[in-house]
Amino acid sequence: MSHALIADLGGTNARFALVRTHHFEPFEVRVLPCKNYDSFFDAAADYVENCSIDLESIDAVVLAIAGPVNQDVIRFSNNPWHFTRDEIQTYFGESKPVALLNDFDAVGYSLEVLPKGDLVPVGDSVAVDPKAPSWVVGAGTGLGISCVVPQDNGPNLVLPGEGGHVDLSACNEAEDSILSFLRSRHKRVSAERVLSGMGLENIYEAIAHSQGIQKRLTAPEIGDALKRGDDPIADATLEQFFVFLGRVIGDLVLSVESRGGVYIAGGIVPRYLNEIHQSQFRTAMQDKGRMKDFVSPIPTFVVTSEYPGLMGCACYASYLVSKA
Repeated sequence: MSHALIADLGGTNARFALVRTHHFEPFEVRVLPCKNYDSFFDAAADYVENCSIDLESIDAVVLAIAGPVNQDVIRFSNNPWHFTRDEIQTYFGESKPVALLNDFDAVGYSLEVLPKGDLVPVGDSVAVDPKAPSWVVGAGTGLGISCVVPQDNGPNLVLPGEGGHVDLSACNEAEDSILSFLRSRHKRVSAERVLSGMGLENIYEAIAHSQGIQKRLTAPEIGDALKRGDDPIADATLEQFFVFLGRVIGDLVLSVESRGGVYIAGGIVPRYLNEIHQSQFRTAMQDKGRMKDFVSPIPTFVVTSEYPGLMGCACYASYLVSKA
């Protein structure tokens, strides 16, 4: 049985796993905190030395990386690790097929193999055109975005980019106040400044400031406050997070008519399924003036799979081995 080593390398955690070629369920998954390792190679060595398959028996390697991969030196957006493609190839073996994907490109590849039960629709629109483009969006340590174009033969075409760093716009006075507060600190405010773990903290602090309160909570503290239900600022923060998410997704749909749907992954939104259904997310997404009817039919889904990035790596590994 042929095996691939797959990994989803984020800003906070590195998820390693094995997968049987032409199968898509990862096994022997280990989640390693990036801060515990000086480099990717230290983390990889820890995983390989403790898994059931030795390196020589691994037929392909696919790594999903939280940052742009089309660089001479590959650096992570929210993690000090860095390496070159040549260093990765040398480490795993010169003859072994190795692929480096952006982390949200990997989630894009997972759309081919995700079970329907792992997709929770948000809103009334659920009709998907399987031949049409899709967007994948996910907020976690950062904000990842990728555009997926289905192909008749071969893997999906996933268009590279760093869409999480586009400019953020405001549509009312409350949002103007948040952006003004953040602009005083960062000068330029990107979508990731509000749609990420850091973004929740930023929104909370900005809303508190607008009420004359100097207070900033960490993202886990905001999560705890939401569970307790005793902090109105935390409730307002999550609602504003979903509104900003809707606005950004609506802008993406205007850019590419994604009749294949919009798929929301990442570490934050799947934790708050009830809240996103009750929020103004879809209203904000469709709030596009004359183009409301253009945006409104586009379906949105929350990806509840635990490891969509790894499943995307597994999907890509099957193509990689077939090509070799």
